[in-house]
Amino acid sequence: MKAAVYKGINEVEINEIGTPILKSKEALIRVGYAGICGTDIHIFRGMHPRASAPLVMGHEFSGIVEEIGINNNDIKKGDRVVVNPLISCGNCFPCKEGHFHICPNLNLIGIDQNGGFAEYCHVDSGKLFKIPDSLGMDLAALMEPVAVAVHAVRKSKLSLGDKVAVVGGGPIGQLISQICKLNGASSVVMLEINPERINFAKKFGIMTGTSLKESMKKVKDVTKGKGADIVYEAVGIQATYDYVTDLVKAGGKIVSVGAASKPIALNFWKIYFEELNIIGIHVYEPEDIKIAIEILDNYPKIFQPFITKIIRLKDLQKELMKLADGISDSMKVLVNMT
Repeated sequence: MKAAVYKGINEVEINEIGTPILKSKEALIRVGYAGICGTDIHIFRGMHPRASAPLVMGHEFSGIVEEIGINNNDIKKGDRVVVNPLISCGNCFPCKEGHFHICPNLNLIGIDQNGGFAEYCHVDSGKLFKIPDSLGMDLAALMEPVAVAVHAVRKSKLSLGDKVAVVGGGPIGQLISQICKLNGASSVVMLEINPERINFAKKFGIMTGTSLKESMKKVKDVTKGKGADIVYEAVGIQATYDYVTDLVKAGGKIVSVGAASKPIALNFWKIYFEELNIIGIHVYEPEDIKIAIEILDNYPKIFQPFITKIIRLKDLQKELMKLADGISDSMKVLVNMT
């Protein structure tokens, strides 16, 4: 089968590799569409702590069940599916408590084993989620980032009428903004400095300014100086955490979504005196995946515009280089494997 194989820093080659041989509880998926994630770019740049060459990247993908072994659900050959790429150990305390997504030994398809940038991918059959016929295979490939956003909004316990600020206008920040709107936020203000991302947010009804200072003023204006009920941090760097406590109201919530590569300092003086609530977010749970599928199916007009480019497998090297160098203005790029 054809696959894009990560060979080393900045190097992906299209090779013929062997089709996976299934174990008894696995399924073989004929990949339809696979999304490029920021994690894939980190791997491509040689910056991921676990991923090593040779590797087929890609953990956001949809497809059709080609073969399936023993499974405990109603998935069968020919079904259209998406995949939960998380691989938990099953033996640690969080796993035994049912919190498989925060397993300290957590691995992922496309990082710790071959993923979706290939004609076929083998997965645990229990990780498959059927998608309705009305949901396009391309849009279904957005399930994984949408599930991250769903998990963040669910954990924050967003209430009808809440005023929200979202720090970061990448795919996750934009998705959180839209899901907050769908779930009754009375206002959503995004803080972003990239002009293309600012324009994307404005085009789809999210308030934002042309500068960080202007966006912070918008938060102050729409909340009448009190601060946002909930602030979602979707960047994961010190520079953004330096001001998140200035955006939230006393007693409000800061939801940490952006994956930081090193420890982050926070203004604990303000956290202490204003009784701020800090909520950590890590990937998603099965219920978030089910909700993400329903949202994508029910609101295609909201989420289809997130797919700003579709490429073929042969163009993956070139596209990864553009994304890694910051010269692509695409919100979400999909690889068409059909």
